[in-house]
Amino acid sequence: MPVELDDYDISILKSLFEDGRKSFRQISRETGITTPTVKARFERLVNVGFIQRVVPVVDFGKVAKVNANFGIQDKNYYNDNSIQQFKKIKKGLKIVLDCDFCHGIIAGVPQVFKFANYERFFCCTSCKSEYKRKYGGRIQSIIEKHVE
Repeated sequence: MPVELDDYDISILKSLFEDGRKSFRQISRETGITTPTVKARFERLVNVGFIQRVVPVVDFGKVAKVNANFGIQDKNYYNDNSIQQFKKIKKGLKIVLDCDFCHGIIAGVPQVFKFANYERFFCCTSCKSEYKRKYGGRIQSIIEKHVE
């Protein structure tokens, strides 16, 4: 007898499609379904073979062609999303970072801000400071939840 997807299954799948790295607890909060139910439903979907695996989706638009003399030359050097691109993933591949505050490309060594289990990257100390000032309340709330 086939397994029929219900509203709970659909809600869980939609949440996972947004971000497959979400915890069962995060999905529970978003969907209003209890965490044990989310976990049981996910495992059932895996066991019946509907969810076969969880894989990373890679944005090759973030890979930079680097010239030793001139630095980053082309952010979209790898713009073909075909499976052949996965063969290009190797040690030393450069990933272009965008500043989490001003959204500009980070050309040099990034300023890193770590809190709870997050890392944010900035192009300069000013952006890092402004980010902390603007989102200070949220950051503190996340830190407090992470400690619990």
